[in-house]
Amino acid sequence: MAAIRIPEVSLSSGSKPMPLIAFGTASLPLVPSESTRKAILHAIRLGYRHFDTAFVYGSEESLGEAVVEALESGLIQSRDELFITSKLWCRDAHGDRVLPALQKTLGKLQMEYLDLYLIHWPVSAKPAEPALPLPTEELLPMDMRSVWEAMEECQRLGLTRSIGVCNFSCKKMDALLSTARIPPAVNQVEVNPLWQQKKTREFCLEKGIQVCGYSPLGGRGTLWGQDWVMECDVLQQIARAKGKTLAQVSLSSGSKPMPLIAFGTASLPLVPSESTRKAILHAIRLGYRHFDTAFVYGSEESLGEAVVEALESGLIQSRDELFITSKLWCRDAHGDRVLPALQKTLGKLQMEYLDLYLIHWPVSTKPAEPALPLPTEELLPMDMRSVWEAMEECQRLGLTRSIGVCNFSCKKMDALLSTARIPPAVNQVEVNPLWQQKKTREFCLEKGIQVCGYSPLGARGTFWGQDWVMECDVLQQIAQAKGKTLAQVCLRWVHEQGDCVIVKSFNEKRMKENLDILDWKLSEEEKDRISQIPQRRGCLGLEFVSAHGPTNPLKSYGMVRSDADLVQRRHR
Repeated sequence: MAAIRIPEVSLSSGSKPMPLIAFGTASLPLVPSESTRKAILHAIRLGYRHFDTAFVYGSEESLGEAVVEALESGLIQSRDELFITSKLWCRDAHGDRVLPALQKTLGKLQMEYLDLYLIHWPVSAKPAEPALPLPTEELLPMDMRSVWEAMEECQRLGLTRSIGVCNFSCKKMDALLSTARIPPAVNQVEVNPLWQQKKTREFCLEKGIQVCGYSPLGGRGTLWGQDWVMECDVLQQIARAKGKTLAQVSLSSGSKPMPLIAFGTASLPLVPSESTRKAILHAIRLGYRHFDTAFVYGSEESLGEAVVEALESGLIQSRDELFITSKLWCRDAHGDRVLPALQKTLGKLQMEYLDLYLIHWPVSTKPAEPALPLPTEELLPMDMRSVWEAMEECQRLGLTRSIGVCNFSCKKMDALLSTARIPPAVNQVEVNPLWQQKKTREFCLEKGIQVCGYSPLGARGTFWGQDWVMECDVLQQIAQAKGKTLAQVCLRWVHEQGDCVIVKSFNEKRMKENLDILDWKLSEEEKDRISQIPQRRGCLGLEFVSAHGPTNPLKSYGMVRSDADLVQRRHR
């Protein structure tokens, strides 16, 4: 996939143009440096070329390491392809400390120069170890003249190509401009629809200073941020009208973002293919862009036909607007059968590539016509190494943009990661308030694997599902108090865990309701009540386990006490 070309703007300093979209590295609470490094590498693959860091963010070293790796791997040919911004922290905002601070930043970044160096705040603090928030007794008025002269000297020495400020009011900028020999090229300030900075932007436009906006979404999830932007009714209405309602998440593979609400096409007993096709078309009209299918669902052809019709009718302009997931069935979970199985799936879908291809279950069977439930005598241990190598080859060939797994325990994922060259981008597992998967989600978060949850309502009405979720008293009480359906409460809960959620209903009213989970949230008290619901797994996967096999994973879940119990439950 070709990297996206981001537009640029020229700065008053006359240095190289600045890309108008920057990748920020501020995260408070802090995230592990390895996660930051990986995220930056993926950003480079996607086409980001402007990276924003600061001494106080603790991300300068991670950014430097990512750039070195990008150069060594050939992602970029030269450091000059990137635009790097960093900032002078308050404790170093003293005339004699500016140059040493910049030299320290360059050392961490492993670079000879910055493209832009900014004064982080128009205030100084006593020199000491960084701490947030700054103790008020350590705050000092800034000697702006001496600090800016030192910034100008840094530019003259070639250690930064441009200099600027952050969080400066019009009054502060006027004072700075009255003595500056080199005017600031940039003022970085908070800008979003709820804090539009009209006065500051007009001032900067008049003075030839480029505004750079941070917290465009309100800084939600940070120590300093608020939820106001994301909860704004006007913005929600506009987003809905534009078909831009779905939050998106980037996968570890660095492929295009995955919409966090997927439309599921699994239906057992099977429904007529024409009903599936019509439901998918209606889902596209409503704004769904992520579609989940599988060989065993029998819905790949219907999905392909619906996409062709959506293109021909102008509902979508390109297949690239959609995110398509399919899965490798157990009978094809053999090293030599993976590629042919994916090619067959692509043929049914009438597509050249998938966005995500998943191993459906961590088990193989004898190659045969698909049947559910699987005959126990056909179950085989999976040769995970050879199967995953074949999955990796599918990604390298461009037949799928990302690869992943379904129904893998932490132990299975650990085994896979020990030999994988390309780690799984996704683990799709059952997730709902009665099966919260805390251990699996913690493991996946640590390993950079996105969780995608199926059966968020307990798969009521299927042969593998249960009614427990929809009959849960706690969920019914919360739904009634919020004026929402119980289904919406479940979907919102999964969404708030950061998981992708697969919703499945061919009922047009419920299809719309399933999307209406983004403009409200659960209270802390409600989330606490849900966290205390006794756990009961709905999809036991009994058809994938033999009482006589080499392992019995259900025992480790505490769902069966003996082989006899397993046999009895399997044949209910």
